[in-house]
Amino acid sequence: MYTKILGLALLACIALTSCDPSDVIPDTDDPTPTPENNNTQTPSFASGDGAIVALNTRTVTSTPLGNTTVDLGTAVAVFGDLASGTYNDAGSVTLNGKALTKTSNNAYSYIPSATDITGISFEDNIKWEVGTPSFTYDAKTQGRGMPVANGDFTFSGSTVSGSDAFTLELSGSISNADSVYFQINGPNNYILKRMGGQATSVTFSASEMESLGTSAGCSVTIAPWNYESKDLGGKTIHVVNELAINKVIEIN
Repeated sequence: MYTKILGLALLACIALTSCDPSDVIPDTDDPTPTPENNNTQTPSFASGDGAIVALNTRTVTSTPLGNTTVDLGTAVAVFGDLASGTYNDAGSVTLNGKALTKTSNNAYSYIPSATDITGISFEDNIKWEVGTPSFTYDAKTQGRGMPVANGDFTFSGSTVSGSDAFTLELSGSISNADSVYFQINGPNNYILKRMGGQATSVTFSASEMESLGTSAGCSVTIAPWNYESKDLGGKTIHVVNELAINKVIEIN
């Protein structure tokens, strides 16, 4: 059985690009991504009483003077029966003091506005406050906080060959992660690979690269994430923290 949830993949790409607002949770207790042709995949769950997900999207842009980075903090939360996809009105839901907006299906999301272009900051803490079920979750005392990724993409520029094997790699280390998603998006296909929590690179074969097609406006993502299932307000709540490092590329 499948159930629907507003994924953080949607939140990140609405704020940064244009994409289809859909995400599906597989029927499994092991959190797995559901690939969509967009910039960010996020783990998802089909059991429990709710999920609270914090996402820091870091966009890397190549310039003549070197790479620049911009961080964008977003969030999503749902409460109810994840197995059936029935969500409840949870009243006020805030993350680090910023109120999430309830959608028509009782999912909650935070999308930065023109006056709040960087969104939620996760530099100091990740603190959720929820009305119903009533609880406060403070990562400093109850959880793990955001994954940490040091370094930059190892390939220079923004052009990638669509006919040769390609290694997507981060120059530094990754810590505080359970798994890392590596994804490349092309006009005809996307490829998503899930690796261990300290993995910093993955190689896409020549045949995989050829399946993507060639175009400008493609992208690569390295996304370390962690999760815990916690008893919060007497309910089983999945807590997810994800850092998604994106770069727009041209495949030729």
